[in-house]
Amino acid sequence: MRDAFEVKRERIRADLANAREKASQWQARARDLERQLTELENTEILRIVHGVASSPEELRGLLDLIRAEQELPQTNLTDQKEV
Repeated sequence: MRDAFEVKRERIRADLANAREKASQWQARARDLERQLTELENTEILRIVHGVASSPEELRGLLDLIRAEQELPQTNLTDQKEV
């Protein structure tokens, strides 16, 4: 007859194997959802870009303006005193 510790140890090992399997399934699901989200975002970006009636040069210029704006140092408006 097996002792109680051996039975408990086997049950815990089985539960651990089950938990690892479920974790693996959830990780795969999370990766799939991330892929779907990226695909949807890319499709939306392409739809917007195709909807703009501009030449590639005009779009490039617009993107350059956006990048330049993002590179400017941001000032904290709460630190400035009202005059």
